[in-house]
Amino acid sequence: MTPPPGLPTGRDTAPTLATLVVRPPDSVSGPAQPLLTLPVNPTEYAVSKAVTFAEIGIPGLDAPPLQFVRGGARTLKLDALVDAAEEPEPRERNVQRRWLDDFQNLTLRQSSTHAPPVVTFAWGANPPFTGVVDSLSFTYVLFDRDGTPTRAKVSLSLKEFRTAKEQQLSTATSSPTVRKVWTVRRGDTLSSIAAAVYRDSGRWRELAAANGLADPRALAPGTALVVPALERG
Repeated sequence: MTPPPGLPTGRDTAPTLATLVVRPPDSVSGPAQPLLTLPVNPTEYAVSKAVTFAEIGIPGLDAPPLQFVRGGARTLKLDALVDAAEEPEPRERNVQRRWLDDFQNLTLRQSSTHAPPVVTFAWGANPPFTGVVDSLSFTYVLFDRDGTPTRAKVSLSLKEFRTAKEQQLSTATSSPTVRKVWTVRRGDTLSSIAAAVYRDSGRWRELAAANGLADPRALAPGTALVVPALERG
């Protein structure tokens, strides 16, 4: 695939192509040979991430404390140029057959996994991004005289793919040094909650202070209590 028009093509100045790599489903992060490598000439790309917080309703405060609920998957949006106009053989200049059909396959269910493939975007020294394609579109911008498309713009969106096991290994959410919310159940007391989360029933006063409880014995089932994180020591 040739560089986009207007970009230098000399050996020392040619742009580095980015790649979209599809690996076998059981070796997404392993060294197995890729099933498919697609080169792209990115014109730009952007990475975004959303995070969800819940408001903890504590009477008397001007602003409610925020409790982290979950992170959203990162999203990579990519605009790229795919070019077959300079291929020497006429049949190879059909950009649809040469490249775009393979891009389209990134959105189709595979028989081995019953889902579209996991893809890794890599470009030079930029950190790789692994995800699944959740949006794809083509705009054809150059044609042969017979109407064969030879160059196209690709707009693609990847949604981050990380298994639950990978995330559990990297984040110890059950640790007492992680702030969390406890939903009160029938029979709970501040002492029993402190024993469960801190392994120390004597820390019930910290729970009472964090939640503005004047009467620590008045716990209604269903109440959401802020459980402050212990300082690492």
